[in-house]
Amino acid sequence: MDEDKCEQCGTPASPGAKYCESCGALLQGAPPAYQPPPSVGLAAGMLYEGVAIRFVAFLIDTIILAIISGVVIAPFSVPTSFSVTNTTGVPMVSSTPNPFVWVGGIISAIIWFFYFVLLEGRYGQTVGKMAVKIKVLREDGSMIDYADAVVRTVLRLIDLIPYFIPYLLGAILIWSSDKKQRLGDRAAHTVVVKA
Repeated sequence: MDEDKCEQCGTPASPGAKYCESCGALLQGAPPAYQPPPSVGLAAGMLYEGVAIRFVAFLIDTIILAIISGVVIAPFSVPTSFSVTNTTGVPMVSSTPNPFVWVGGIISAIIWFFYFVLLEGRYGQTVGKMAVKIKVLREDGSMIDYADAVVRTVLRLIDLIPYFIPYLLGAILIWSSDKKQRLGDRAAHTVVVKA
């Protein structure tokens, strides 16, 4: 009697096994895993999330980013020198601003960019989105990738307009969209849904 073997790695298969014990490949003759028809599944029944829950997620992310950036850029914010003068009998303290304070701003922007791109590109969620249980997906219900996350993150700069009321433009775009998409979502073909 000839034993059934895995076509991928050649390991002998146990009787009635559907998958190879060694490499996990589907064995010949085993029924394929269930694939839902295209009309059924996540894309058909997604519940899009609106402004309020997304704002809470963004607020959590902003607090996290402020803490991380504050620690990393602290050395660039410290004045380079202090001097105390006492010409009128009252001590006067003066300081010289750090000439590299602009480096801290650039580092902060880089941290902000990579926080959103790496977390959303890998998991579809930032820490704030994880906390409120929402997720970014493509419009068809599949996971987003790093390219989608870059588009969403870069277009946040436009969604933040006007800067004195951050995300007002983004909120208006979400309210006017049937899929509750801001500009970054529309350009990347992504949606924010319940996780």
